[in-house]
Amino acid sequence: MMLFKRSKWIKAGIAGIAAIAVLAGCSGGKEPQAGESGKSPSESSAVEAGGAKPELKVLAFNVGFDPNNDPVAKDIESTTGYKISYTLLPKDNPEEKLNIEIASGVKYDILTLNPTQFYTLVAQGALQPIGDLVDQFGANLKEGISESSWELGRYNGELYGIPQKNERPNIEQTMIVRQDVLDELGLKTPGTLDEFYETLKTIKAKKPDLIPLTGNGTNVPMVWSAYGLYTGWSEMDGQLVPRIKQPAMKEYFAFMKKLFDEGLVDKDWPVNKSAQAQEKFISGQAVMISGDWNLASSMSDAFKTNVPEGKMGYISPLQGTDGSAGVEMADKLIYVHAIPKSSKHAEDAIKLMNMKMEKSNFTYLTLGEKGVTFNEENGVYSPIMPIFTERRGSAYFFLNGIREVEYADMWLARLRRTPALFEAFNAINNDFDKYAKVNPVAFMPPIEAVGKNLPSLSQMENDFFLQVLLSGEKIENFDKFLDKWDSSGGSDMMKAINDWYATKK
Repeated sequence: MMLFKRSKWIKAGIAGIAAIAVLAGCSGGKEPQAGESGKSPSESSAVEAGGAKPELKVLAFNVGFDPNNDPVAKDIESTTGYKISYTLLPKDNPEEKLNIEIASGVKYDILTLNPTQFYTLVAQGALQPIGDLVDQFGANLKEGISESSWELGRYNGELYGIPQKNERPNIEQTMIVRQDVLDELGLKTPGTLDEFYETLKTIKAKKPDLIPLTGNGTNVPMVWSAYGLYTGWSEMDGQLVPRIKQPAMKEYFAFMKKLFDEGLVDKDWPVNKSAQAQEKFISGQAVMISGDWNLASSMSDAFKTNVPEGKMGYISPLQGTDGSAGVEMADKLIYVHAIPKSSKHAEDAIKLMNMKMEKSNFTYLTLGEKGVTFNEENGVYSPIMPIFTERRGSAYFFLNGIREVEYADMWLARLRRTPALFEAFNAINNDFDKYAKVNPVAFMPPIEAVGKNLPSLSQMENDFFLQVLLSGEKIENFDKFLDKWDSSGGSDMMKAINDWYATKK
C-alpha cells in the first residue's frame, strides 16, 4: 500500500480551534544498547553543564496513566537534567479546574492547553509572552516548527505559546463497508452517487436480513462529496459560507430522505447513538457505516470475532456529476504549551522544551533507541514490539511541540503497532492528494459570535434533518429553516467569521 505524498502536508494557517485526538498506550523502561555508555544523547552535556536546575511543574490533559512514574518522564530527566512534576486536569470539566488553578496562583511552569483553553487564558492576561525567550534559548524549537505554525501561538502579534499541530495532515473520514458482502453479490465499490444508490438497493433486495447502511446524525462525508460539500466552510463569491447554507445541502437532505423512505438506511437512524450504530456493524447486522480510520481499527477485533468470514473495505468520497470528489482533511492545532504569569522559571521552561526538541533527543524521547525499540530504513520507522509500547507507548503525552518534517514519518511507527489501525489509515490516505480539501477556518481563532451560537445552530441542523426523516417535515421548507437559522444567530456568526477572513486575504 502506498502512503500519500508529502508535497501538500504543511499548510499555512492562522491560530485555530481544534479537536484533540491522541493514541494512548502502555509504558516501559530504557536500557543502554550493547557497546554504549547508557547515556541518552544529551545526558552527558546536561550533567556537565552543572548548576542547580529548578524542579519544573507541568499541568496537562488527563490520561490513563501516571506520567510521574512513566519511563519517558525518567528519560526526559536524564536527558535534560530537569526534574519535572506532572499534574493532570480531571476528565470531567477540565476547564473549571484549570481556571481555579490559574486564578489561585498555583505556580505551574508549563501548561499544555488545547486551543480553546489557550485563547481563553491568553485573553485573560494569564500567560507570559515568550517571544524573547524563544529567540534567546529556543534554537531547536525554531528549527523544528514551521513559521506558519508559530502564528498559531501568537495573540495580538505577541508569542505566548509553543504550537503543536497534529502529527501530519491526513484524511480521517471514510465509509466502512463489508467487502465480503460486496464480493458475494458481485458488486464493485461504488464511486458515484448513482452507483452508491444501486449498491444499497441490491443489498436490500438480495440480503433483506441486513441493514444496507447504518449511522446517526446528519454527517455522511462520503455522500457529501457527491454534492461538493467537502468542508465545513467554503469560499463562495469571496465570502465564507457554512455547509448548511450551500445550495447543494437541500439536495443532500432530499437524497438521505429518499434512502430512509426506501428502507436503504437503518430505520433507527434518527434515534441511534454512535455506539448503537457501531454495534450493528460489529455484530454483522449492517453492511456499511460512516466512520474514520480510528473507528475501523477499534471495531476490527470484535468484528472479526462476530463475523469470522467478514472483511472490511472502504468507500472513497463519491464523485459528483462533474467527476470531482473530496473530503475535509485533518490539519489542525491540537495543543499550545504556554507559561503562566505565576511561573518563576520561564527561562528554564523554554530551555527544557528546547532541549527536548534537539534532533537526537527528540528521536530518542519519541521513539527510543534504534535497534531496541524501533527500526528505521529509508525514512520508514517501524516499532519493535512489544518493547516499543512498553517504553514509548505514552511518548505523545510528553511532547512540547514536534519537529514537523521528521515527525510526520516517525508518528507512523505508533500506528504500525496495531496492524488494523495502520491498514485503515493507509487505505484511507492512499489518495490523499486526490481527495484532501482544506477547510479555510481550520486555524481560525476563537470568535465570540461562533462560540455563542454554533452549539445551538448545530442542534437546529440536526433537529431539522431528523424531522425530515421522521416527522414529515418537507424538504421544500428548507429555505424557511435557513431563515430561522439566520435569525437565531447564524447571520451574526457568518459576519464575524467573514470579518476575520477579510483580514487574512
